[in-house]
Amino acid sequence: MASATYFHPFSIFRRAIPDLLIFVGGYLIANYIRFEAFWRLDDYLIPMVGGGAAFISVVYVLGLYSHESQRRSTFLLHLIVLSFGFLIALVIITLLGYVHYDHRIGRGFMALGCALSYPLIVVYHWFLYNKHEIAPERIAFVSDVEQGCAEWRLLRNAGLRGLVIVGRIGINQDASGEEEFLGTLADIRKIISTHRIDRIVFSEGIMENNVARVELRRLHYLGFPCSSICSTCEKHLNYVPLHLVSMNWLLLSESAMSRDLYFGKLKRFFDVAVSLVLLVLLSPFLALGMLIVRCFSPEGPVFFRQERVGRFGKKFHILKLRSMKLDAERSGPVWSSGTKDARVFPGGAFLRRYRIDEIPQLINILRGDMSFVGPRPERPEFVTQLSDTLPYYDERHLMKPGLTGWAQVCFPYGSSIEDAKSKLEYDLYYLKHAGMVFDFLILLDTVRVVLAAGQKHSETPRYAEDLHVEREKPASS
Repeated sequence: MASATYFHPFSIFRRAIPDLLIFVGGYLIANYIRFEAFWRLDDYLIPMVGGGAAFISVVYVLGLYSHESQRRSTFLLHLIVLSFGFLIALVIITLLGYVHYDHRIGRGFMALGCALSYPLIVVYHWFLYNKHEIAPERIAFVSDVEQGCAEWRLLRNAGLRGLVIVGRIGINQDASGEEEFLGTLADIRKIISTHRIDRIVFSEGIMENNVARVELRRLHYLGFPCSSICSTCEKHLNYVPLHLVSMNWLLLSESAMSRDLYFGKLKRFFDVAVSLVLLVLLSPFLALGMLIVRCFSPEGPVFFRQERVGRFGKKFHILKLRSMKLDAERSGPVWSSGTKDARVFPGGAFLRRYRIDEIPQLINILRGDMSFVGPRPERPEFVTQLSDTLPYYDERHLMKPGLTGWAQVCFPYGSSIEDAKSKLEYDLYYLKHAGMVFDFLILLDTVRVVLAAGQKHSETPRYAEDLHVEREKPASS
């Protein structure tokens, strides 16, 4: 089952920037009204921008940019969480304003800024909350071939929020008797006008058809939105259904990342600097974890080392606080099942729930075995099994494994091959979109997951869960 599903990482800014502009703009207007001119902006600008940045960060961590926030029963619940985020922002702007006592922010200015920015932010979030009903995107699916029609049924039954699946367009075959059949490509412009279609979606396979390729490229160069089913899933699901992944998609995904500067230099610098700081800041929690292990399981070691598979298949030993009984794997390696694992001693469940057991992995990051963000490193026994079962599983080893990652914040502990498949779909999505911005958002998500005591399963069905249209596993993987 899918868990918290966020908007496409780069569309976050289309939602966050208006929040920032409204927040800062409200206080700029308050400055002008209060002082009858823009007065001492060099003193006021840092608190205003700092408060705005704190607001959008808190809003993101609290999940108000997620699909789940729009599924709450009423907007009132959304508003309560939004108000809490706004309150945190006010605390930040006040603290920053009092750094220099002589230039402190006055109560009248604060009250006026709140009065101007808060209502506008509420109206903006009301629009975001109801946008899927006010202005949903109407799409039509193009396909004749059997697999394409199967994808059409999957898309129609997926219930993707913000999308209205109007119907299917055939290439050459006229299926007028079929429900929701809109016509053929020969009449596509008339279909677009009649049914008010906003986007054409197609399976990659139909691009091998000359008629479909010519017509879709013509629409594209006329400026009409056309996208593959894989791109649509990336945008609305934030993972890539495994049966839609192809070697062509993987090659294109690699070209989407600037590896030399970020992955070769900036990310390593960030890993070393932040892991050193966190080792100091989290040392009290590490000491607490060590005490818990010693109290609940005094007969064994406090730390344990376990072999994992890292980048390019290189093996290393991961360091963790021990959370399981000494004889936990007497019968051999077993899938982890999170905090309900019977092999975990009582205090160990607490350590795992709040990720305290993973603090020693900061040492692995310092050594260069791991990064802060990346696919979770697996044990060699499971890697062999999953590589033989799941296509493209070895692709996740192209990057350093991470202490946290897109799969970790979007999906709970995995305890089966099916769960591993779901997490792989998130890992492949990260492989394509990885970068400084996405990594930062994942770190914010990690804060949310830790505060919520772990990721939870949801009842949202996964794409392709009930209809099996899997491709054969490529020989290369």
